[in-house]
Amino acid sequence: MPVQTIGILGLGVFGTNIAKTLAKYNSHIIAVDNHESQINQMEAILARGVVGDITDKDLLRAAGIGSCDTVVVATGNNLESSVLAVLHCKALGVPKVIAKAKSKTTREVLLKIGADRVISPERETGISLAKHLLHHDTTELIELDGNISIVEFQPPAKWIGKTLAQLNPRQKYMMNIIGYRSKYGSDRQLHIQLSPDYTFNEDELIMAVMDNNTVDHFEEYTNKIL
Repeated sequence: MPVQTIGILGLGVFGTNIAKTLAKYNSHIIAVDNHESQINQMEAILARGVVGDITDKDLLRAAGIGSCDTVVVATGNNLESSVLAVLHCKALGVPKVIAKAKSKTTREVLLKIGADRVISPERETGISLAKHLLHHDTTELIELDGNISIVEFQPPAKWIGKTLAQLNPRQKYMMNIIGYRSKYGSDRQLHIQLSPDYTFNEDELIMAVMDNNTVDHFEEYTNKIL
């Protein structure tokens, strides 16, 4: 996988966590924040760190933001700042701009002015947690958009010993199984090479993509598969 250059505008809790995660995958990270202490704290993992105002187009250009494959506008407290940051990134030729928003109105505004994706971390985390609480067999739920989720779950008892071809969950329930991993031990890598004769095992967790109607009826559907 080619190394990507990612820009992060704002190193609060959200932006800092993104930077730390990206650093584990050897991404080139360019960060801009108006607090020198934040830049200094992250210096070891940044390809470039610039202290300054994310609404200053000339500063963003000098920081190299225009060379980024993706930029995350990671501060969502001030609508004007987010709007200007998105506009400047697009004007500098950034192919993909992702912005954080705290309200529906802010989300709509940022999408209209050119943001490729707008996320609401608190809302998305809340939705994920609520659905996880409702569906006890799931261990992880990530909502990709308004209708599609990635769900990691323990295979129901009725699945154990049966093959993927026998159950055929994709055809019956719009549940596309994309991988599995061990529940235990140090090697919990996700395996994505699944053949029709893959046999479900009680010691493994399953990962699948499904629409939210399937998520909402998860236990009902999985318990019906024979």
